[in-house]
This record gives sequence, C-alpha cells and structure tokens, in this order.
Amino acid sequence: MALGHLDTDTRRKIFLSISHGKVVHYLSGGEKEQFKNVEGTLQDITLKERSFNGKTEPFWYIDLRDGKEVYSVSLSYASGTYKSIILALASCKNLSKDTQIIIEPYEKDNFTKVVVYADGEKLDWVVKTLPPLKEVNVGGRTYSDDTDRMNYIRDLTSQVRERVGKGSL
Repeated sequence: MALGHLDTDTRRKIFLSISHGKVVHYLSGGEKEQFKNVEGTLQDITLKERSFNGKTEPFWYIDLRDGKEVYSVSLSYASGTYKSIILALASCKNLSKDTQIIIEPYEKDNFTKVVVYADGEKLDWVVKTLPPLKEVNVGGRTYSDDTDRMNYIRDLTSQVRERVGKGSL
C-alpha cells in the first residue's frame, strides 16, 4: 500500500486500523481511505494505552516500514484480528527486520479475517488452538477469563519482537 498523496520526503507515521475486512486510513473531517492490504518490513510491535470516549484501553500497534513511510496498524488488545496476525508471524522462524510482511484482511460471515505473508509465503498459525478461557464466578455471576490466552499472545509478541531486534515486551 502506498498513499500517494503523502509527502514522501519526510518520514512520518501513518496510523491505520483494520475494519470490515479492509485496512482503513482515517483522514481529517471524518473521511477515510480503504485498502486491500498493508505491507512493509516489521519494525516493531508495541502495546500502548489509548484514551477515547472517557475510557482508557490497551491497543497493539504493528509498525511496518515501506520505504520512507511507516504504517502503524492499531488493534484492540483482545482483537481476534491481532491474535491471527501474531499467530501467523510467530510461525515464521526466519523472520527478521528485513522480511517483507503483507497483512491482508478480508471479511467472511460478517467477521474480519486476515492472511499474513512473509517474503511472499502465506503463513499458517504457529498453533491451531489457544489456551482455553476459564470460567470465574464473581459476585454470583460467571465470567470468561482470557488471562492465560492473552499471556500466551503477549509471549508470542515478545518472541516476534526479539526476531526483529526489539527485545521482549
């Protein structure tokens, strides 16, 4: 993906999201551009707090460099799309800061799915099943606890970051 209207002489981070099977770049005035994919070399994956609508929530940021531009794809902490991306990237044993990554979302049955490529090769997930959700009872109500699952995703993220020279989370 190349955003032709941007000044390519200056480096700047272009923030993107993934929604309804598309890569989305929000412009000023509420306008948006949609793209089939985003690609570049993996620069970093970070976890940052983001505040909006009076709430603070954690978000993953996947930074991909394409020439002078850095695309930063933001996804909510428990996003199924993020889990799919990191499960795919974790399977790439020869992943490095020079590996060309393509993240290609699509929509199926009203859910956003994603395919990830490394140097042109489609990546499978490193595992097919994640740690199970636990049922916990709090105040007489039963809730699903995804702590073990998200700890596993964080561990995979640290492994991927180490492969591109960024160290663990």
